[in-house]
Amino acid sequence: MPSTPDDWARQLKRDWEARAALDSRDLFVASHAGWNDPAAWDRTAATEVELFLAGLDAAWLRSVDVLELGCGSGRLAPRLRAAARSYTGFDIAAGMAAAAERRCVGLDGVRFFVGDGLTVPADARDRQYGLVLACAVFIHCPRDVIAANVRNAFQQVAPGGQLRLSVLAYHDDPEGIVGNAAAVQEAAETLATDMAQVIANLTPEERRLAFETYYMGDRFRYAELTPCLREWTGGEVALYRGDPGCIYAAVSKAK
Repeated sequence: MPSTPDDWARQLKRDWEARAALDSRDLFVASHAGWNDPAAWDRTAATEVELFLAGLDAAWLRSVDVLELGCGSGRLAPRLRAAARSYTGFDIAAGMAAAAERRCVGLDGVRFFVGDGLTVPADARDRQYGLVLACAVFIHCPRDVIAANVRNAFQQVAPGGQLRLSVLAYHDDPEGIVGNAAAVQEAAETLATDMAQVIANLTPEERRLAFETYYMGDRFRYAELTPCLREWTGGEVALYRGDPGCIYAAVSKAK
C-alpha cells in the first residue's frame, strides 16, 4: 500500500492509464447504467454540469475561465466550454487526456494537459480561473492526495472565484442530508440497482480494475469536511448533501 502522496500519485497514474487503455474507458469516467449509450451519457453529463454550476450567475460564468481537475475522457468539457469564456482540463492519465481531445476536436477555447496527480500542470498555470471543478474525481482518491490537490488548485482560483468538488461520505452519517427521507432512500436504492446492473456486465479486466485496484477513495463525515477545506484553502466553505454517499462543496476565494 502506498505511504506518501507521491507514491499514491504514481499508483493512481498506473491504474488510470490501464483504465484509459480500454475501449470501455468511459465506464470508469461515469459508472452508471447506460454508460455506453450516447443518449444516457449526454443526459447524465448534463445533470452533473447543472449540479456543479447551480447558483452561479450565467453572465459571470461566461466572463471567466474554467479549470477541470480529472477531466477524464472529456465527458463534461463541451458543456463547460459552452458555459464559460474558456475551458482547460487535465487528467492524471495521458490516455484519458488524449480521449478528451478526440471528443472535443473542433471546439475552440478548449485545451487539455496531463497532470502528476497532486498539482495543476505548469502549462495550465498561465491564468487564474473563476471556477475550478473536481467532479467525481476525489471520490477516487485517498485523503492526502485530495488535500494536496485542493491546496494547489485553490491557488489558481481567481479572487471572487470558487473551487467546487465532491467527496465520498459515510452512509451511516446522516448529518447534512437534505430532502425527504423516503425520497432519499428511494434514490439510494435506485442507484444501488443501477450499479448492480453495471457490475454484472463487467468483463474480467474491467472487474479487476474496479475491484482489485484502488478505485473508490476515502470517505468524509459531514462535520469534518468544512474544517478540512478551510485548513487546506483558507476559503469560505458551503456544503450540499443530496444523497447519503456524497458531499458537494463550494470553496470561495475572497475578492
